[in-house]
Amino acid sequence: MKGAWLRVLFVFTVISLFTVQLQAQSFNHWTRSFNEESSLLSGAVVGGGAGPSAIYFNPSSISEITESKLSFHMSLFSFNFMNVKNALGDGIDLNGSKVLVEPRFISYMIKPKNHPEWSLEIAILNNENHYSDMIQSVDKQTNILTNIPGEERYYALFQYFNRYRDDWFGFGGSLKLSPALSVGGSMFLTVQSLEYRYELDIEAYPLDSVFIEDEYLPFYSASYEEMDYLKYNDYRLLWKFGLLYKKKRFSVGVCLTTPSIGGIYSDGKRVSRKQKQTNISSPESGEALPDYLIGDFQEKKAVEINNKSPLSIAAGFTFYSKDNTKTLYTTVEYFAGLDPYRLAQADESPNLASNTVSEMVQMNEWLTFVSGAKPVLNAALGYRWVVKENLMFMTGFRTDFNYKKNYDYDPLLESKSVKGVQLDYYHLTGGLSLRIWGQDLITGLQYTIGREKNQKQFANLSDPVEYNSVENAPLQGTRQNNMNSLFNSLSLYFGATFNFGGDK
Repeated sequence: MKGAWLRVLFVFTVISLFTVQLQAQSFNHWTRSFNEESSLLSGAVVGGGAGPSAIYFNPSSISEITESKLSFHMSLFSFNFMNVKNALGDGIDLNGSKVLVEPRFISYMIKPKNHPEWSLEIAILNNENHYSDMIQSVDKQTNILTNIPGEERYYALFQYFNRYRDDWFGFGGSLKLSPALSVGGSMFLTVQSLEYRYELDIEAYPLDSVFIEDEYLPFYSASYEEMDYLKYNDYRLLWKFGLLYKKKRFSVGVCLTTPSIGGIYSDGKRVSRKQKQTNISSPESGEALPDYLIGDFQEKKAVEINNKSPLSIAAGFTFYSKDNTKTLYTTVEYFAGLDPYRLAQADESPNLASNTVSEMVQMNEWLTFVSGAKPVLNAALGYRWVVKENLMFMTGFRTDFNYKKNYDYDPLLESKSVKGVQLDYYHLTGGLSLRIWGQDLITGLQYTIGREKNQKQFANLSDPVEYNSVENAPLQGTRQNNMNSLFNSLSLYFGATFNFGGDK
């Protein structure tokens, strides 16, 4: 027994080290996919049938196991494609595509021989892995500067980078109170890692020398720049408590997930924000507006991180056919909202900017990033068919609604949030489970689509003016609500579960 535990500990250590080395946030609660039976059923397993992922979906269903088992599941490939039309103005789109290869889930379920009413599990899983990296530029001739005759070169560069991971390390157990009723609980240490960068750099300048107020200038440029940067690893704790009632033809389950508790530890913390404006004139008077530069950077102990997650409650119902060859799974989960809060904050430098700038730019809490969440209700449906002995077909569908779309940050400022494309996702899954020599091999696909129309543009670079007084935006036009986003993803899964002590 001691040797078996040492082998399990070694496997967990190797996997955890590899996982940490693989490093963006989607703002969807049900993006996760653990790449085993529960994933092929789209996570509709709170009412039973969760298999190795019971520790996550409903820890009381850990009691469904009849033998100890080691599970390892990974995503062979995930192909992600994002297209955001009119993101930076009419006809100026953003596109991105990524291929991800990584492990996702490993667990060891234990059925103690001396205490058959107990079932235990330890697990490492990836709850979310999101990556976005998009860049676009605009280069054209236009007459944008009020005090300069003729056309100028208008050059803008936009860069967006968002890399987010949410890894969970946990243990749990289930106790059978009767043949039909089980209770259970699990505890997780979550590690949320974010690296986010948003940059917009715009220049407008004549290609020849100019005279301004009879002064000869061999080179003249009007410019605007803004940059946000945030990076951290935040370690938090949360608990899950479940109940499962199971009869021959049906089972019902509920699971409560607590809000996460922070303040345990955080590292890799860096926060920076910069905004700069030069040679911009007022559209009404033609007079020059003040030049300014506001920039600051803090890191490590000077930065405070508080990345919250909400309370949620899930309920599921599972129905079994008479011959137990067909099973229908349903699950709904309600996620409570989070009032606007400060995700990251740090004290600013006393030399942040000159006094005159405060009249033009909101500098209060310059190094603060804010967050929050709307209440969300998601639903999932799964179906399992035992095609023949040792072969099962599974399929499922689930919603995955965005908790940041149209979110009201008041009294905090939305401009200080982590920006991104807010999409509702829909996941369709399917695959096979094959038992060979008493061991389970699982393979399948997941297709995800997200589509949203008439969102507000990130910026308007297609119809720029020298100074947009509506939004206080230099060298940009007024943003329109005509941004249309489309996301497609295809993932190929493979998993293996090794059973110990059961019938072969």
